[in-house]
Amino acid sequence: MSLRFPFILMMCFSMKQSILAIVIAFCWVTAGQAQSIFNLKTGVDTWSLQDEMDSPNGSSHPGQFFGFDVFIEKNRGLFVPGFQYHRISVLNEDEKFNYSFNEAHHIHYFTIPLTFGYKFLDFANWNMSGLAGGEIHFFYDLDPNDVGLDDDMFHGVWTAVTGVLHTEFAAFITADVKYHYGLQPIITIRDDSKLSGWTLALGLRF
Repeated sequence: MSLRFPFILMMCFSMKQSILAIVIAFCWVTAGQAQSIFNLKTGVDTWSLQDEMDSPNGSSHPGQFFGFDVFIEKNRGLFVPGFQYHRISVLNEDEKFNYSFNEAHHIHYFTIPLTFGYKFLDFANWNMSGLAGGEIHFFYDLDPNDVGLDDDMFHGVWTAVTGVLHTEFAAFITADVKYHYGLQPIITIRDDSKLSGWTLALGLRF
């Protein structure tokens, strides 16, 4: 598989963000050298911040994402690296899931998930796998907002642990239910601003 695409990405990112391109290159090379499946996907997130959970309105921040995973399989064992773009509403909203990219009051960041798992069901037309691992998140941008947040108030990098139930059916369609648990705060002046939540995703495998 050609390495041209990931190396072009490396040239486009700044030095601070070059680690993102390095991991993309790693995924690209690994996919070319092993039995693998490329999974292009998109979906919705619902997030909560730990320091908002005790407030009267709770914490509910809907978001959207798109990206890809590379499923590398051997004897039902799985290694799944990936790369994703996420956006999260800075507003505390009643609607938990919202697949709309029109509004502009969001945090924008990139995610690199690295998970391991096992395909525990494997039938002719569908299969199911369980995965767990870690995620690295890289802050990218913040939309103008009325809640007093600025770009320099966010940590550049934070991490999370994650668990995934992954299903494949009809030979090319995938569905994920994923839980994320934040390990570090995302806002510099809020020590308990750890981001946790759920993701629902649909994808196409090829």
